[in-house]
Amino acid sequence: MVSRYLAADWGSTNLRLWLVEEGKAVSQAASPLGITRMQGQSFPEVLRGLMQQMGIAPVDVTRVYIAGMAGSNVGWKQADYLSCPVALNTLGLSLTPVDPGWPAQAGIIPGVCVPGPQAADVMRGEETQLLGALQDGTCSLFVLPGTHSKWALVENDMIRSFVTVMTGELFDVLRHHSLLGRGLPEGEPVPQAFDDGVHAGLQASDTMTELFTVRARYVLNHLAATQVSDYLSGLLIGSEVRDMRRRFDVAADTRITLVGSGALAARYDRALYLAGIAFDICDADVALLNGIRKIHDSLDT
Repeated sequence: MVSRYLAADWGSTNLRLWLVEEGKAVSQAASPLGITRMQGQSFPEVLRGLMQQMGIAPVDVTRVYIAGMAGSNVGWKQADYLSCPVALNTLGLSLTPVDPGWPAQAGIIPGVCVPGPQAADVMRGEETQLLGALQDGTCSLFVLPGTHSKWALVENDMIRSFVTVMTGELFDVLRHHSLLGRGLPEGEPVPQAFDDGVHAGLQASDTMTELFTVRARYVLNHLAATQVSDYLSGLLIGSEVRDMRRRFDVAADTRITLVGSGALAARYDRALYLAGIAFDICDADVALLNGIRKIHDSLDT
């Protein structure tokens, strides 16, 4: 019998779905109906509609695995948070079942938390990428860029700790809703401006005061209007790398893996390079699908 299941990444703004046969993704589809854009539609209806778009009937698959914000308190059904330290290979033991009205078993993959209260933190979706990106049981620091970037320390297949950095959201707020970005053109990318910002962020001792220098540089004609956006992005990402390098005591022999894709991952790639930090790269979608495959295999054995 052919092993066939669905892998879903249901985030805040998008839903992506893959049909997996014998461990390989054979087709995929996407919908803009993330959990914040449902507009009153039911989760089973949205998922069934995307399956129909792919030509898949519920009886065609044995299981559906759902990662991401669909398991949040404003999602389909709230899934558990497993407290750090947590063994990544146990994620499949804590799936939250849902009843979409078809024969396939559907479950939401749990998130992971640092219970706090002082260092409270949460992740949903990234835990599945970490499982998929993990190559062996050695200690590694993982960087997962996003609106809310994650830095996670994994040792012996266990998430020991992680921290969230709101770099992406802060950039959006400052660029589009603050004095720093008011009236500025979008423009084309300016790589040198980004590099200059990264260097400034890596060297700064106080990011909060360094931020206003972005406006000062522009007002005093040290920074062109078309360079502000990239300089600000570099400054914020450089500051993040600086702070996380200190927090996780990144040494020359520290093993780091960048899990990401697209333009944002390319920016982190460049920032890590400029910081002199050695790292490997794992595509975010490959990591997610590998993680769900490992969960599926653990339940099928």
